[in-house]
Amino acid sequence: MKKKLAAALLLVCLLFGFSACGGGDYIVDESKKLSSYEITAKFDEQTKTLEALETFKWKNDSGETLDEAVFHLYPNAFREDAVYKPVSEQDFTSAYPNGASYGGIEISSVTAGGNEVDFSVGGEDKNLLVVPLGRDLPPGGETVIEIKFTDTLPNAAHRYGYTDNNYSFGNWYPVLCVRENGGWVTTPYYSNGDPFYSVMANYTVSVTYPAWFTAAATGDFSVTKSGGAATFTSTALTVRDFAFVLSDKFKVKTAAAGETTVSYYYFDDDNAEENLRVAAEAVKTFGEMIGGYPYAGLCVAQTDFVYGGMEYPNLVYVASGLDDATMKQVIVHEIAHQWWYNLVGNNQAAHAWMDEGLTEFTTALFFKKNTQYSDEINFDKTVRTLERNYTMFVDVMESMGSADTSMNRAVNEYATEQEYVCMTYTKGTLMFENLMFSIGQNRFEKCLKRYFRDFRCGVATPDGMIESFQKACGVNLQGFFSEWLEGKVVIG
Repeated sequence: MKKKLAAALLLVCLLFGFSACGGGDYIVDESKKLSSYEITAKFDEQTKTLEALETFKWKNDSGETLDEAVFHLYPNAFREDAVYKPVSEQDFTSAYPNGASYGGIEISSVTAGGNEVDFSVGGEDKNLLVVPLGRDLPPGGETVIEIKFTDTLPNAAHRYGYTDNNYSFGNWYPVLCVRENGGWVTTPYYSNGDPFYSVMANYTVSVTYPAWFTAAATGDFSVTKSGGAATFTSTALTVRDFAFVLSDKFKVKTAAAGETTVSYYYFDDDNAEENLRVAAEAVKTFGEMIGGYPYAGLCVAQTDFVYGGMEYPNLVYVASGLDDATMKQVIVHEIAHQWWYNLVGNNQAAHAWMDEGLTEFTTALFFKKNTQYSDEINFDKTVRTLERNYTMFVDVMESMGSADTSMNRAVNEYATEQEYVCMTYTKGTLMFENLMFSIGQNRFEKCLKRYFRDFRCGVATPDGMIESFQKACGVNLQGFFSEWLEGKVVIG
């Protein structure tokens, strides 16, 4: 998620396994169908670079015969000459407290099917790696692509970058673009929202780094040390992405949430025990409300981050410097994304309201159910505040000429970051709250369970979500969603 509340977030690390409340058999079953990434890497603290070899074992499930593969190169958004910057001008100082800094990814060689190939780096913003396969790959066919690459981290408080407190590796490796409607989905790294879209895959990742660092990462990982170096090796089955964070300042606390181990990595938090407790309660609450958490572990990592937090599978960033109430909200929000982003995917760039709006409302429901936090975060008060904020924003926009209140826009189609946040987070929360008020909380929670069951490990579309909700509650919801998404509903 990309939250416009405060400072920075870091990462939650999930250990693969099964939880009592969820049963993870479907994770293992699904993994047998998936492509896999095997990455071996070494991080150099002095140069802030990561040398890596990625072996991608591709199972062509596109239904088409293909002669090339196209990968996102997200780190190139941090190049000096990038067309699409990873942050807006208003957030530049917060993201780069020491001034402008640049990074990127360099591809040194590529092989496909065992043969070295003439790859190309292009796209709108040098954000794509195009790999010719040297043959036609039929539907259901398999091939192996090897990519040697070097990451260079910018000095940035971002998903990808370093500060005095941490080294963050989010969206750091070449990842296959989604194949859809006869083409590759090649969305650039827009500064609005989370411009990412990926499908489930299996990962085996091994990273070597200085022994004085502590690592938090996606997947079930173990650490070995030899001399002045440490290596974490992680296995992550059926996840939508892979990320990790390194820090020489991390302290670690753990708590149980059923059979799930929640680990909190932090460097500056006087309320670490309380925040760990909130994280564990979020896993339990969402497991009961939506569907069981199917992994054995979850890591929440504090990082220096320009926004409030960021979700990755089995790993979430939580920004440093947040006040107590905001910290709790961000932790819960990012953990909710383990359901509405990782386990149930969607095109975040095209339909941000689906994951961000539902995640934000699910977060509000957590606090409605866990009344011990009601003095700090009250459900009814939260809804009233969001209504007031939304109407104020729309009034200001109308006074300046016009206000587009539609929600069915891609992240780059919002005029400002404030408009994006208002129409996805704020209005999205109000939409789902209005739906719950209309059909009742019990039926609404049945909708969540049905939606989760229908699309877990897959990708949901707006029509798919609406149909799933309709089946669960027995009400025709097409008109309801259309009115909200098209901006026809008047609030306030």
